[in-house]
Formats: sequence, structure tokens, C-alpha cells
Amino acid sequence: MRMFVAIAEIEIRLYNSQSLKEKRQILKSLVSKIRNQFNVSIAEVDGLDTWQRAKLGFACVSNNSVQAEKQMNRVLEYIEQDIRLEVVNIRKEIL
Repeated sequence: MRMFVAIAEIEIRLYNSQSLKEKRQILKSLVSKIRNQFNVSIAEVDGLDTWQRAKLGFACVSNNSVQAEKQMNRVLEYIEQDIRLEVVNIRKEIL
């Protein structure tokens, strides 16, 4: 049996964030919703001290590469639809 891991790194710009506190509130909400809705591991991985930029990383595991890619794409679509932010860059990979 094989295991497939889909990973992605998403660089985002937050439109209405005027402080680190506001940024953390937006990201906490987004990360919590993604964890609950999509059952993936997700965290802010870079840009921790900047209040208008962040880099999120997430991963999902499956025994099927097609399913892993579908789940990854669902999460990316969800993030791209959030009006509070703009996706600047996406790097994704299936291992």
C-alpha cells in the first residue's frame, strides 16, 4: 500500500490588516475553518512578524494520489475565495 502526501505553501497578502493582532485574528479564523472543513494540517510558516503578509503551509495524506490532489485543490480554492486576502504565490507538490 502506498501513501501520498499533498503539500502546499501559499503566500498571501491581507487587505484590511492594520496590525499583527488583526492579522492573527484573520489567520486564526481561516486556519480553524480549513482544519475543521477539510481535515488537513495547516499553519502559518513564515511572515510571522509582518502584518500584511503571511505564508501558510498545509498537508493532507491519502492512499490515493488523485484524492490527495483534489483535497489540496479544494483547500486552495477556499483560500482564494476569501475576500480578506489575495493569494500572491502558490507552491504545491504531491509526494
